[in-house]
Amino acid sequence: MYDLIGDIHGHAKELKQLLAKLDYDEKKGLYQHPHRKAIFVGDLINRGPDSKEVLEIVRPMVQSGHAKAILGNHELNLMAFYCLDDYNKPLYNHSIRNMIQLFPIFESFKNAEAEMHEYIDWMFSLPLFLEFEDFRVVHACWHQDSIDFVRKNFPHRRFNRELLIKACQSRGPENKAVNVLLKGIEIPLPKNKAVDADSVRRGYMRVKWWENHQGKTYKEMSVQSKLNPPNYKIPDNLINIDVTYPTEADPVFFGHYSLNTAPTLLQTNVCCLDFDVVKTHRITAYRWNGESKLVKKNFIQN
Repeated sequence: MYDLIGDIHGHAKELKQLLAKLDYDEKKGLYQHPHRKAIFVGDLINRGPDSKEVLEIVRPMVQSGHAKAILGNHELNLMAFYCLDDYNKPLYNHSIRNMIQLFPIFESFKNAEAEMHEYIDWMFSLPLFLEFEDFRVVHACWHQDSIDFVRKNFPHRRFNRELLIKACQSRGPENKAVNVLLKGIEIPLPKNKAVDADSVRRGYMRVKWWENHQGKTYKEMSVQSKLNPPNYKIPDNLINIDVTYPTEADPVFFGHYSLNTAPTLLQTNVCCLDFDVVKTHRITAYRWNGESKLVKKNFIQN
C-alpha cells in the first residue's frame, strides 16, 4: 500500500515530522516503512528554507525503492533555468524576477552548486505522472489527451534535453501537454475583477478541472478561494480543454493548488494533497489502502 505525500516546498523539518507520524523509520539516513511505500506528488523544492535537505531525504527513498516521485512545476523551473537551448540561451530566463523566485533553492545549496546539479540530473529521471492498476498520480491535472501524448512521445514518461527545450520554448503539443499536467488549466481573469494582488499581477485563475465548467461562473470554477472572482458565467469558448474527471474513474492524487482549507476530498475519487505548507507548515498525506472511494479519515498531516 502507498502513502501519497503532497507538496513539500523545501520544508525538511515538517517532512521528517510527517514521515515519523506515518511510521517511517530512519535507518542510516534512509526513511523506510516495512510494509508501505511513499509517493511524492512533486514540488519537493523552493519557497521553504531546506530544499537541499528535502532532496537528501527523498532521493535515497526513491533510489532504494522505498518511494516514488514525480515532477512538479518547481522542479521543471529549476531544470529549465540551467538547461541551454541550441543557441546557448537558458530555457528559463535569468531575469531578476526569475532568480528571486528560485532564490530559496540557491540559498539552500549555497557553496554546494555541484551537488545541486547532481540533483537536477536526477530530476530528469522522474516521470510526469504515475498510473497504477487502481489509482493515478499527477502534479496538477489529469488530462487524458495530455497523458496519452506523453506516454507516446516521452520515453518512460520523462524529459530529456530535446523534450525539455520543446516543452519550454515551443507552442506545440509538448508545451501544451506539460503545462496542463504540471500547472493545470488557467483562464484569463476579467479586468479589474480579482482582488487578490498576486492574481491581479498574473491576470489568470486556476480552474477546477475535475468539474464540468459548462454554465458555471468564475466564482464556482476558481480553485483559489482567496481570489474572490466575479460571480458571472465563464464564456463558453474560454476553457478550450475538456477535462471533467469521471466519477467512475480510478482515484487521482495531485498537489499544486495550495488550498487554504482543512484537508478535504474534492470528489470521492479526486484528492488534492497541497494545503499550503508555506503558510501552515503542515504537509498533507493520504494513506491509501486500496479503496476505490476515498475517505476523509485517511488524510494525515505532520
